[in-house]
Amino acid sequence: ADIVSAIHEHSKRPELTRIFVCGGLGPTPDDRTYVALGRALDQPMVYRRDVGAQMQNLMFTRNMAARRGTASLNAGNRRMATLPQGATLIRNGAGMAPGLAFALGDDRYLLALPGVPQELRAVYEDVELRYLTGARADVVRELHYRMAPESMFHDVMQALEREFPDVSLGSYPQTETRELILRASGPDAVRVEAVIRAIRERITQYAPVG
Repeated sequence: ADIVSAIHEHSKRPELTRIFVCGGLGPTPDDRTYVALGRALDQPMVYRRDVGAQMQNLMFTRNMAARRGTASLNAGNRRMATLPQGATLIRNGAGMAPGLAFALGDDRYLLALPGVPQELRAVYEDVELRYLTGARADVVRELHYRMAPESMFHDVMQALEREFPDVSLGSYPQTETRELILRASGPDAVRVEAVIRAIRERITQYAPVG
């Protein structure tokens, strides 16, 4: 109830263009933020199969590393994948619970982030890029590579930075998922897509996943 009333109160203030809610995104009964967001925004809760699949992939990767075999979702995991309708996912490269963004209109957003410090930092990287630093102008595209060494992409990225100086290009290793994320962002969608296409064409040893 406190979260719902706080969201109602702050969303009525037009000078607040970014409203943050942190914590309470986990699998236990006291993690109530997702449900509170749904109530505050008057949106039904829906099970997101894409989020469930991401969780299962992460669990499988962890279990394989620990030699525990396959993975299946329990009730707590499914709870974490049940989100308010209309939510935009914010990738959590350090854990399972995704961050969420809700457009409130007039370039105003409600943003939900995990409370675990490591996960908060991971999600905030995307929040900062997409919602805090010229997000209205920037186009962001990502490629995800499984078990790919970052050094493999160095020369290609260096060349693309020279060819596309208006596109920001970064690589982000994810220790939990054993993925490497390549992220391109810039004001021109055509230029950003050209960089993504060039990476696909020039890196043939590994294929992006997803």
